Amino acid sequence: MASIVFSTIGNPKGYQKVTYEIDGEKFESNVSVLALRDLLKVDKTVVILGISVADVYNCKYADYRSCKECIIQNSKNDLGISESYVVAPNVYQKFKGKPDHYFTYIYYHSLRILEKEGINEVFIDTTHGINYMGVLAKEAIQLAVSAYAAKSEKEVKVSLYNSDPVGKDVSDTVKLHEIEAIKISPLSGLKYVTYQILNKDKNFFNKIFSDSVNAIPRFATALDNGLFIYLSEKDSSLHLKRLEDDLSKDPLLTPSENEINVVYKDMKYALSHALFYVISRFSGNVDLDTLRHYAETYADKVTRAIIENEVDKIEKYQMGSERKLLGEYMKVEGKGFDKRILYAHGGLPYAGTYVYKEKDKVYVTYGDKIDEIERQI
Repeated sequence: MASIVFSTIGNPKGYQKVTYEIDGEKFESNVSVLALRDLLKVDKTVVILGISVADVYNCKYADYRSCKECIIQNSKNDLGISESYVVAPNVYQKFKGKPDHYFTYIYYHSLRILEKEGINEVFIDTTHGINYMGVLAKEAIQLAVSAYAAKSEKEVKVSLYNSDPVGKDVSDTVKLHEIEAIKISPLSGLKYVTYQILNKDKNFFNKIFSDSVNAIPRFATALDNGLFIYLSEKDSSLHLKRLEDDLSKDPLLTPSENEINVVYKDMKYALSHALFYVISRFSGNVDLDTLRHYAETYADKVTRAIIENEVDKIEKYQMGSERKLLGEYMKVEGKGFDKRILYAHGGLPYAGTYVYKEKDKVYVTYGDKIDEIERQI
């Protein structure tokens, strides 16, 4: 089981060596993350710094990447940590920008690390973060873990650590405490992502891409309500690719006489990426076994029971290779359906869902009814 600790650091040169303690075990270090790594036997370490640390090391501001590399190389020497570093755009003194750019950067780059390392357990250490760093880093990493757990169908444990308050001169041991511990399942990860989106003002997602103000809440609603056929058939891969392209670029660093402007992407890009990242789990033709698996993994108890009941009904009929509406088998009259019917049947309205058999598997599809389905979401 692979584990990782993400730790926010304000000034890599600003911490004295102390003795940290966790559950009676002690470790001497200038930063808490080394104690956590050693005492909790964590596999991987990621240090999160702000770009404003460039002033600590007199780094040149030619561009973000070279400035970032200067910070990393110097920080490795001061912290004694040679592993991964994330240098995020932050607001501090002459560095100007928006705090949520810090959030978005950490979300995207921590997600990439989780994917690469195949992580099952995450520790977040906010002991040395300054200003908003600890809070936003924790929220960004939780969003990344939620999206990662959902798409990869993993349960991931997340633990938050911080220390007792300390002054400049520390003579006693400093205790590190587990402030919070939760388990994020594929379902709870999915729900966390959709909650972040569906509770925002509608105009929050304006101008990300064409019609994003309507499309993003609609996709989030479909995901939240278990409309797995819609998610599989309504191609959203271009939205994900555009967001990947935007978020993978370095922030823009623009020095002037008295300040340095740092520009990246707003929080809405992180939330939108998390949504389409999870949705990318659903693609291709959906057979009944696949639909049942989606319901078992990603649907709440009520939606799961509805979908499984509808699948059980469909399995009783002898299907052919010709696509026919479910209503023809169910002997249900009427050609239309509304929002109530769509959700009451777990996304399988009899007048809007085709079924057919191919190579011993029964498939369900919206076919030419998908636009009508979309209008009801």
